[in-house]
Amino acid sequence: MKVLLTSTDNPYVTHLGGKHIHLLLLEQGLKKLGLEVTTLYYDPKSPKELAKRSLLQVFSEKRKYETKLNWMTNYLRKRIPSKKFDIIHAHDVLSISAVDLMPQKKVLTLHGYFARENIEFIKSEKDRKTIYPLLFQIEKIAMKTADYLITVDRRLKEYVIAEFDLPPNIITVMHNAVDTSKFAPISKENQRELKKNMGIDPNHFVILVPRRLVEKNGVIFAVRAMKHIENKSLKMVIAGDGPEKENIIKEAEGDTRIQLVGTIPHDKINQYYKTADIILIPSITSHGVQEASSIAMLEGMACSKVAICSAIGGMNEIIQNMKNGVLTNEKDPADIARAIEAVIENRDLATEIGENAREYVLKNHSFTAHAERVFNIYRDALREEENSVHYRPRI
Repeated sequence: MKVLLTSTDNPYVTHLGGKHIHLLLLEQGLKKLGLEVTTLYYDPKSPKELAKRSLLQVFSEKRKYETKLNWMTNYLRKRIPSKKFDIIHAHDVLSISAVDLMPQKKVLTLHGYFARENIEFIKSEKDRKTIYPLLFQIEKIAMKTADYLITVDRRLKEYVIAEFDLPPNIITVMHNAVDTSKFAPISKENQRELKKNMGIDPNHFVILVPRRLVEKNGVIFAVRAMKHIENKSLKMVIAGDGPEKENIIKEAEGDTRIQLVGTIPHDKINQYYKTADIILIPSITSHGVQEASSIAMLEGMACSKVAICSAIGGMNEIIQNMKNGVLTNEKDPADIARAIEAVIENRDLATEIGENAREYVLKNHSFTAHAERVFNIYRDALREEENSVHYRPRI
């Protein structure tokens, strides 16, 4: 089977975010199953694209978005390989729009809410009201282009059914996957050695917050939680960067237990997971959007760490409280603090939760198992095509 993977994110240029890692692991998994995979990704670093992006400053906010989105779609459309494919698998609404005229069956994986998430970065309320209808219309057209959808959590599936009147039988919920060989447990002795290498007291309890510093990731609430904890043998390591950095630095001022280490490349982040005792994912609901199946959470769980997460989105679907992780109220520093202290005070329970987490990820989130599920969707789509029975009429 020949598959075209396409996205406006390019994991070969940037491989920091969950979507980038997802694309790399899916490609690897499909090839392992014997599929011929070709990729079509937007390259934001090409000279022409850099020149175009610099011109965006002269446009109004709405015109800037229209121009940028059209450029990205046209960039992909002009570079569609001439070879034959059996299936096209797009990973965002712009990339599926770029292949809308292609005759193959199309699968669309939704990693988030296109319109709602993009307006989060627009500060002006007036501009938000102007741009949102544009983004929503692009999203709507993309949904009608897809023959089959994969959503990364149930809430996202409910969203596309409600907003775009899609039949549930063409949508599969499939949480993210991780490389369980790369993200794996280590011994207590090796963990102590890693702490020493990172300049951390081996006896200190390490809380890793592997998050981009944007509002929806709620990192500021992790920092505020430390104000409720008197324990001095703690180290909170925040691995990420973003527009919220100055606010977080200001909130953490005076607390030497909190360390910001900036963005860590994905090929090095596993050492931070292995050093940590807790992985903290304090995400919040922002503009109606909630975190899906956080890859950072899954990577931590694969390392047999206790993942403490806000009880929202896909995290609430995966974590069984005090079984394979710990759930807290969103935007609640005191509740986060209580969860941290409960893990510190009951090491036997923490070990049990970590072991359950690893077992859960091995069973449900290995990238090979994920690729097999995706492959089955491809086969079903092609079988329907052969029988001339479509999932639904084209609109």
